Amino acid sequence: MPSFQSVSILDQQREVILYGAGNIGRQVDGILTRRGWTVRCFLDQNAQPGAHWQGVPILRPDNDVLTPAEHDLPVIITIFNRDVNIPLVAERLAEWGYGACISFVDFHARFSTELGDRFWLVDRDYYAVCREEMDRAQPLWADELSRTIYLDLIAFRQTGDYAKLPVPQPDQVQYFPTDIVGWPPALPLRFVDCGAYDGDTLAVLAQLNHPVEAVAGFEPDLVNFQRLADRARRLQPMPRDGITLWPCGVAARTETLTFAAGQGEGSRLSQEGGAVIQCVALDDVLPGFRPTLIKMDIEGAEPDALRGAQWLIANHRPALAISVYHRPDHLWQIPLMLAQWDSRYRFYLRAHAFDGFDTILYAIP
Repeated sequence: MPSFQSVSILDQQREVILYGAGNIGRQVDGILTRRGWTVRCFLDQNAQPGAHWQGVPILRPDNDVLTPAEHDLPVIITIFNRDVNIPLVAERLAEWGYGACISFVDFHARFSTELGDRFWLVDRDYYAVCREEMDRAQPLWADELSRTIYLDLIAFRQTGDYAKLPVPQPDQVQYFPTDIVGWPPALPLRFVDCGAYDGDTLAVLAQLNHPVEAVAGFEPDLVNFQRLADRARRLQPMPRDGITLWPCGVAARTETLTFAAGQGEGSRLSQEGGAVIQCVALDDVLPGFRPTLIKMDIEGAEPDALRGAQWLIANHRPALAISVYHRPDHLWQIPLMLAQWDSRYRFYLRAHAFDGFDTILYAIP
């Protein structure tokens, strides 16, 4: 595990390099420039010859342009997503001869006001305020791995120490892990897919050859929905009771809400959204569906959507696969809420991607 430098190194060094020329890199460039730092260049694996951003060159990391002294400048890794192994990036930068690396997670801790909240990434003082609730949720986890993941995620969020971050298990499939006893629940599945995106989870089901009796899928972004519908028509074998698709969001009540569309799998409910969509409560639209598994990956709307499915959960006790990384408090508030509704559920936690992304709560009745 490579060592990262504290962001405090910037107090002594006023010239830096940014690794990653995407939206985060450009935002970091703006913050630093306004505060008097100089960004020497961006590094990006996909850099094209002559590329630049507002006069700052964008170079490949293996370039021969930078001098040895410039290689020694601090490098801020301006990447924060589920697909990039940040410690591995730091290792490769060291192999290319670059100097100290600062992670975006640590940089955010210094400039959280300017950068704003991003998924679970918020001002670190937030976690001290929530300590009582975090402690109440800890005994809910049903196996040692879940408890370890829970405590390690909290420790990473509080410190930014990548040595504490759970590493995703490449042999475990998101929503269908094989290391949880009793998962998936009773087959064939009657599957409710909230945040069905383009049908990617349906494709995984088909690949795993899990028998499926019926599917109800919900996807409010119309571009995603069309892809979902196209994939569903091609799905083989088709569930016995078919697939029903809803171009709707899922919420606590059946109502219209504002929505930020056109962002792929990141489309979400938002007060600043430019679209208005129909949302439904699962209790209203699936009274006779008898679900055995409900999955939710709906960009932070999971608690409200669960409240809109409380009758279904109480009467049919389906297994639940719920994303708990879109907001910082979902990691403990969602299991606490579900345990209050039904103390007989067993709760498991698995982290399926880097930087704490794709962390899923698995609840077994």
